[in-house]
Amino acid sequence: MRTIIFLLITPFFIISCNSSKKLIQKGYYDQAVKKAVIKLRKNPANQKEAINLDKAYKLANEQDNNRIKFLRQEGNPDIWDEVFQKYSALKTRQELVKTVLPITIEGKTINYQSVDYNREIIEAKKKAAEFFYVHGQKLLKQGDKLSAREAYSEFQKVKQYYRDYQDIDKFIEQAKYAGISRVFVNVANQSMLKITREFEALLLSIDFNRLNSDWVEYYTEKKNEKIYDYLITVQLTKIDLLPEKILEERYVDSKEIEDGWEYVLDNKGNVAKDSLGNDIKKPKKKTISCQVIKTRQTKVVHIEGFVEYFVNSTNKTLITIPVAADHVFDHVYAIANGDLKALTESSKKLIGIRPLPFPPDIDMIYNAGLTLQKSINDALGNNKYLIK
Repeated sequence: MRTIIFLLITPFFIISCNSSKKLIQKGYYDQAVKKAVIKLRKNPANQKEAINLDKAYKLANEQDNNRIKFLRQEGNPDIWDEVFQKYSALKTRQELVKTVLPITIEGKTINYQSVDYNREIIEAKKKAAEFFYVHGQKLLKQGDKLSAREAYSEFQKVKQYYRDYQDIDKFIEQAKYAGISRVFVNVANQSMLKITREFEALLLSIDFNRLNSDWVEYYTEKKNEKIYDYLITVQLTKIDLLPEKILEERYVDSKEIEDGWEYVLDNKGNVAKDSLGNDIKKPKKKTISCQVIKTRQTKVVHIEGFVEYFVNSTNKTLITIPVAADHVFDHVYAIANGDLKALTESSKKLIGIRPLPFPPDIDMIYNAGLTLQKSINDALGNNKYLIK
């Protein structure tokens, strides 16, 4: 898109940022003609722009006519599209210059003779369409996808010239169908655990918008094996459900707290005094503790396998990408026995949490499948360049 915008902006930039004289010096004759016409429309008496228009117009016409002459002498069958463009440019330029004619240069009135380009334009148009049509048919007969795609482009050029040219829509449709690479994606379960159709559908929840293009289509429903050019198989090699575990950990939280006060004694065992003669006291401390029984419930499912690309016609393996996923149920709770004031903040958070029932196996596998499905999508997205 940036390239297209750049191409659209560039001619305007050239015209707006240069005088017609500088445009002529740089060889931009058409742009010089347009610039001079704009100036002369505002001021028909502008001698400088009249001179520039006369020079640019003649040079542009000479350049196009010389190119047409060369192409005709060369005699190649593929010249007619360019010939058509050149004659069309001559006609468009002539119509533009007519808007400011006649012009006056040093007192001499100039009014260019009008040339009828219609016959040449029609001839080139017919021959260009005929060439693209015949060439597209030859390409289509070659039977390979790249040729079919090129044929599609040729038929589209015909369509630009004539909307109803000799069954052109039929050939465009044929070329499009023949040029598309079709990819079938499926799941093959080689693990010891049987999977459901719903789980298989989950794994094949593919982001087709990211994968499909003008010439590549992905499918997950098999209709006719022969129409598929590539096969992508998600091979499940292992689905492990690890045993449910309950792990118990016992520990003691302890804390030193204030418990009343006591007198401070001096070296002789007497109550110490401050500078005012008052007895000195200090907080009395004691250590409290609380036993914590921390319980961890765990359950793990692990799935692994690989994504494999095949060329259907040769059964050649293009690439094998390993994929894997885990889902972990991890629940922790605790009970306390003792002085609850001794508990740390982390222990407090666990107290009051209730034990949970372990999730069913099918739920664990499904959740692992959600993670695996993302890995499959990433594998397909990262390797879509393999599909030609």
